Amino acid sequence: MELLNLKPLNRLKVTILFVSTFVLRLSQIGFAQESKGRIRGFEASVFSGYHFASNGINKTGESLNGIPVGLSLNWVQYGIQKKAFTDVFGDPRLNLELKITKLNNTDTFGYSLAVLPGYTYNLVQNKRVILGAKVSYGLNLNTKQYSHASNFDNRAISSPINFALDFGLNLSYNLNAYTHLTAGTGLYHVSNGSLKMPNGGINILYAQLGMTYYPMGLAYSQIKRPTYTGKSKSIYYQVYGAYAYRQIGYFNYINSFSIASLSNQVYFSFNKLYSTGLGLDAFYDASQALLYDSQKNYSEVPENQKYLIALGWCNRFEAGNFFFPLSLNHYIYPMKVIKEPVYIKFGLGYQLNKSLFTGLFFKGTLNNKKQLQSDFMEWSLGFRI
Repeated sequence: MELLNLKPLNRLKVTILFVSTFVLRLSQIGFAQESKGRIRGFEASVFSGYHFASNGINKTGESLNGIPVGLSLNWVQYGIQKKAFTDVFGDPRLNLELKITKLNNTDTFGYSLAVLPGYTYNLVQNKRVILGAKVSYGLNLNTKQYSHASNFDNRAISSPINFALDFGLNLSYNLNAYTHLTAGTGLYHVSNGSLKMPNGGINILYAQLGMTYYPMGLAYSQIKRPTYTGKSKSIYYQVYGAYAYRQIGYFNYINSFSIASLSNQVYFSFNKLYSTGLGLDAFYDASQALLYDSQKNYSEVPENQKYLIALGWCNRFEAGNFFFPLSLNHYIYPMKVIKEPVYIKFGLGYQLNKSLFTGLFFKGTLNNKKQLQSDFMEWSLGFRI
């Protein structure tokens, strides 16, 4: 119970430690001893795009949207040395990325430096081209943060260390045995999961272009294609309990409180890669009652307004013991309290054994401006049958 009494800064440190464990484990799978002998390369690329700022300039109302630029350095590897994994998932592209971004309005937003382990599902593969869907999770260092006195317009980032998500498409073209052209596009998101306010977040839609060098050479015919076949239940049930902490509000009107949730999901499994189904979420959460009422205190929220229920369409993508959940949800009770009814959940989970799993899942709500805003990050523990 000590975690419930931690100050916001200490909660952030604990969460970063927990995320770091996931990051290190994900990196270990791709680049540890079990992967010796795999095809490896080094990639450098440049990227640019459009930053959708969470707020404008306070005094003038002028937009802070703009064009960032950056450099991406990757250690790339195809597949792991594990037959049980390879027989199902083939040789996916694994990468460990150092992502350096010079944000627009640098005097306000500064630079960001991220370390991101990534996994790419190969979608199209032939002798010359591989097209894949990429997802990366990691940690992000931001050089500029919100300050009421000196950097009021940066209401996107209020802590130096944040969480980062990067997903999109990646294309590799074989120029010769050693050199490959790479291109990609994606969405890069940075926030602290509302552990500390303000937390408008950084959202960048980008395109990138680069080169990959394989010292030992690489022909795409060497890369095993996934089958996604194997023994699996066609229908299964999973349930997990979760704890979260968040802040809501701005400046002198900030409420800090804990959240508990219970999620029940029934899935239909198409293959070893993808399952889809329906979910029922139950929350103990005062967020909806506090939205758009900046002077209302948490203690003023009636207990019956903290119990919320939602239905959702749930999806789960497998990658060995790791999995990536994604759900689209809508609150159904109590509707008189609900101000933002639609939310999504996504994140990274780890299957500890056939039954038990744990994960870090992010919840984001579609606000009244039709923008996706960060609600909180939940620590979860559950089982599937």
